Amino acid sequence: MSASATGRSGGRGRLKGVSLVVGGALLFVVGLFAVVTGTGLSGVLGMRVETFGRIDCNDTRTEKGQTVWHCSGETPAQQRANDAERRRAAREALRAHVDGMPRSAEISRSRILFADHDGRTDPETITATQVFGGGRWYAHSSMLVGYGMIPLLLGAGTAAWGGYLLRKR
Repeated sequence: MSASATGRSGGRGRLKGVSLVVGGALLFVVGLFAVVTGTGLSGVLGMRVETFGRIDCNDTRTEKGQTVWHCSGETPAQQRANDAERRRAAREALRAHVDGMPRSAEISRSRILFADHDGRTDPETITATQVFGGGRWYAHSSMLVGYGMIPLLLGAGTAAWGGYLLRKR
């Protein structure tokens, strides 16, 4: 084999090792992000964490110990605002015969993803993290942690393999 052929394959091997390390690190970060969100440690990282009440989950066929993908709930601030709006609408309904029909109440609820469910009744409260401001809420759940472990472990293994290839050269 010539010296130029050895140099080229060595460069390709190094590039492959670096790309595996970088790709593995990115996968690891994505998995770590999901695990941190699912366990509730996200509050330590400065993400917004809220506890929701008046939970309503859309999937009623859930078995015990499973996770519901879509639920909705109200933060304490939303509960206060919604209660005030309901009281206002009730007062206005009493005046409807004099002033005409009142406009309907605007009730706000938040969508929550990956909520743990007992299979019978909706949970009383759910604690969730909002990853991006104004974005969706992700419940602190075992399913989210499980999904996060896949890219976390895959990323760690890929980065380790890339590091091994780099050291071997």
